[in-house]
Amino acid sequence: MSGTEKNAAAARYWLSTKEMAGCALFAVLTGVGANVRIPLPYVPLTLQTVLVLMSGLLLGGRRAAVAMTMYMLMGLLGLPVFAGGGGFHSLLSPSFGFVVGFIPAAWVTGRICQALKVNGNSLRETAARSLACLLGVFAYDLVGCAWLYFNLNVIVGKSFTVSQTIASGLAPFLLTDAIKLVVAVIISGVISVRLQKSHPRLFSD
Repeated sequence: MSGTEKNAAAARYWLSTKEMAGCALFAVLTGVGANVRIPLPYVPLTLQTVLVLMSGLLLGGRRAAVAMTMYMLMGLLGLPVFAGGGGFHSLLSPSFGFVVGFIPAAWVTGRICQALKVNGNSLRETAARSLACLLGVFAYDLVGCAWLYFNLNVIVGKSFTVSQTIASGLAPFLLTDAIKLVVAVIISGVISVRLQKSHPRLFSD
């Protein structure tokens, strides 16, 4: 590999100032979204997951994962960006696994969009975004339910089966997750067309 190629590879690896600003913006927006509650029957809807999915759709996998890592660290350091507040005690919360799950969810969503070269708003690209979000939500729920199972059985000391964990940690949120997915796909479809023209690097790693 020549010196020029090495420099180009390094440039792709390190985030620029603008890219870091984009990551920080989505980290803050996700924190704001966690505290916006829309009342629905049984389970209130927050905008948190919408912002997680949109970070993947608009920033790409690597940058979206950085944004969600920043968000998680902000909460652990005490900023009130989690739905239940913030602080290191959040690590003991049964729902903290879903916060951890935001990182792979954002990465999966972004990487799929990049692999499928989604940068417009056609029917094919809308379907691709929907698939990316669906798999992102799956990653988020997988990590969240695994953490919930561990927390309830080991930390809390209760006896929960896998099916009971899914029934309490996943089933009640299926409808709201579907709504968030649709919202993220629609909004990001409109925004991404403009971003592709002004910041094409956001769609390649």
